[in-house]
Amino acid sequence: MGALAKVVGGLAPDGVHLDGDLLDMLMPMHVAVTVDGHIWRSGPTAAKLAGVPALVGGALGEVLSIKRPTGVETVADILGHAGVKLAVQMLGLGPHNLKGVAVPLGDGGVLINLSLGAGVAEIVAKRDLKNKDFSPADPTVEMLYMFEVQAVLMRESKNLNLRLQGQKTVAEEQAYTDSLTGLANRRALQNHLARLLRRNRGDGFAVMQIDLDFFKAVNDTHGHAAGDFVLREVSQVLLDVMRATDMVARIGGDEFVVVLPEYGCREALELVGNRIIERVRQPILFEGIECRVGASIGATIVPVGCRRGPETVLSDADRALYRSKEQGRGRYNLDLESSAPTGGPEVAQ
Repeated sequence: MGALAKVVGGLAPDGVHLDGDLLDMLMPMHVAVTVDGHIWRSGPTAAKLAGVPALVGGALGEVLSIKRPTGVETVADILGHAGVKLAVQMLGLGPHNLKGVAVPLGDGGVLINLSLGAGVAEIVAKRDLKNKDFSPADPTVEMLYMFEVQAVLMRESKNLNLRLQGQKTVAEEQAYTDSLTGLANRRALQNHLARLLRRNRGDGFAVMQIDLDFFKAVNDTHGHAAGDFVLREVSQVLLDVMRATDMVARIGGDEFVVVLPEYGCREALELVGNRIIERVRQPILFEGIECRVGASIGATIVPVGCRRGPETVLSDADRALYRSKEQGRGRYNLDLESSAPTGGPEVAQ
């Protein structure tokens, strides 16, 4: 009689003494097999794993197959590998292998104790296993708790990363956005100009600097709320007039800058400037109050190969803007001095 049969009590076939309740508690996934390969006892979890009401009376080969070591098919083969770790495939569990170890019984039969291997989480979910389906000494339950904790931590980590990424995106947008109008700010404009100057190709690009005329009078007469409203309305006018590929920026106070890639020609640029002037001079109603402002514009063309830096480009546009102011406001001027390629030492940073 094998060692297992000597230490437990209760009557089993051919005088093999096994206490069923004890086995079910210690080894709920066991399968006891006669010498001719028929199952005469199984733990409750073993049947649950197989997905059948009971295993008793069935042939071992119809329920289990030994994948490793190879060539293990009969009970005698299994007994030849007693105490060796077995890789076992069970009916209905698909590719998930179980782990097993065989112990000889006194009648020439064998008891195979099973445990979950790789794919434990999938098997538990597939067979809806609970804590009671495992031996109290089985570490699987603790391992599943660990998996669950790890999954929760990973979800939280992912959510935290998403929140941080969102906050970073918002912070970056705020760093490059004018808070009042939602337009690009001076920092965004500087970076945009620097990029354009580094890769200045094709026909170059143009820059317009726009100052609002009589804006101070709106602030002084109707208050800053009216002034802020006018700035937002003018911002929308500029966005409406310009193309999606153009940049519109507010660089402070009532100062705006427009950057136009592929501006066409000087005449086309002048048409755009005059269109802005015409649209901005239209009355703006704020709480029933008619606010009137105008626009003075200075432009510069940045030809291919230009070696000016962003500040110089803005200064050239500002020089043309100053002439528009001198001429009585509500005017457009192009800075002709900067409209031809220059070979100066300044390089865009």
